[in-house]
Amino acid sequence: MTLMKDGPLPTFNKTIRSVLVKSIQETTGLYGIGVQDEAQIVRKSISISGDYLAGIRVSGASFQGAVTLSMDKRIAKSFADKIFAGMPAKTDDSMLCDLVGEVCNQITGAFQREMGALGCKLKVNAQETAQGQTSFDSGSHPDEWLLIPFVFENGRAVLAFGFVGELGLGLEDTTEELSEAKNITFF
Repeated sequence: MTLMKDGPLPTFNKTIRSVLVKSIQETTGLYGIGVQDEAQIVRKSISISGDYLAGIRVSGASFQGAVTLSMDKRIAKSFADKIFAGMPAKTDDSMLCDLVGEVCNQITGAFQREMGALGCKLKVNAQETAQGQTSFDSGSHPDEWLLIPFVFENGRAVLAFGFVGELGLGLEDTTEELSEAKNITFF
């Protein structure tokens, strides 16, 4: 379950949003998984929780932040079925949690490459995974988070990115509001 609180905030320009969506699509496409995007949301504070969680601390010359991924059991199981198609796979909670961690690693790697191409060197730090927790320590404490929910088959996942500092990518369209919803529960 991922809950967003407070109203929409004018942040996260189109460049960052498109880079993150592209990173999700590139990673899931490697496994032949076509995810459907849902409306992106910017929130001042979030509580990240879900059946399986992964988070990676990231930093750059003038920022610190985190990329987190939460998945419900259905989407994690669907990913495992697709990734290990034709091969017997142990799909217990521990394996599914590790799988979500690996997917988060790969999305973050794609994000790192794309940001580098834009001139923003992204360093990837410690990864943390968790199962069924109601809170998750992302390291830094961003004032704002961009949440990108997506679905595959009957499951839901949410990729979140938050940072403190400046990415240095320009502010060409930072006034766009992404959502009017006050509180949203994804799963």
